[in-house]
Amino acid sequence: MSYFKKICLSFAMLMLVACAGNRGQSVSTQPKTLPNGSPAYDNAAIDSSYYMKQLAVLRADSLKAIESTDWLKFRKEFLKCRLSQPDRFSTTALELIIKQARKSGDSAEELKVSQELLDMDFTNISAHYTFVTTPSVDDNVKEFHKQVINGLLNSIRDSGQGNSTENAMYVINIGEEYDFIYLSGFRPLRQELIEENGRHYDRLITDGGDGRKYQFYFDVTDFFGHY
Repeated sequence: MSYFKKICLSFAMLMLVACAGNRGQSVSTQPKTLPNGSPAYDNAAIDSSYYMKQLAVLRADSLKAIESTDWLKFRKEFLKCRLSQPDRFSTTALELIIKQARKSGDSAEELKVSQELLDMDFTNISAHYTFVTTPSVDDNVKEFHKQVINGLLNSIRDSGQGNSTENAMYVINIGEEYDFIYLSGFRPLRQELIEENGRHYDRLITDGGDGRKYQFYFDVTDFFGHY
């Protein structure tokens, strides 16, 4: 592990402990219920979840399994796992390291940590993108991650038209919003939070590159206030 990576991990852990202390809770506290009131997943429920089972299929069958994957269900199940055991699925420190490696041009470190992140969260579009854009990666591996990205993006796109709160697109974290915007050819300009009928939405105002502004609505209710 590089010196910089150790510093980032240590900093992230200190921040988690500090935040937990501010709330009067231990950082390792596991919720008994999810935000929607359903029981949180224990280890057995996580191991038997669609996310974990389909992840094993994807790793074994590679490209053949991508088309048969229900990517919306896959993402929703991962969110349940993450909300149930936030420590086990926390990727904040790794995401920070990837951003710094990408910024400094350290492709080897970016690739290595992206794989570590995907081992924890296979829904992370940005980590898959690392494999697609790194020149040294084998073409077959690039194609696999490219197809996974398409599956993830399409599951966001197909979840709603995204032009109002009534048909907002479903996301499981803020990162998905920005990955969707950037990889769809737009540039985010402003983000606004909307509360309506007990649900929460993000509205992103974007630049379409054609002199016009476009807005997209994302439903963030299922994870709002949790990370």
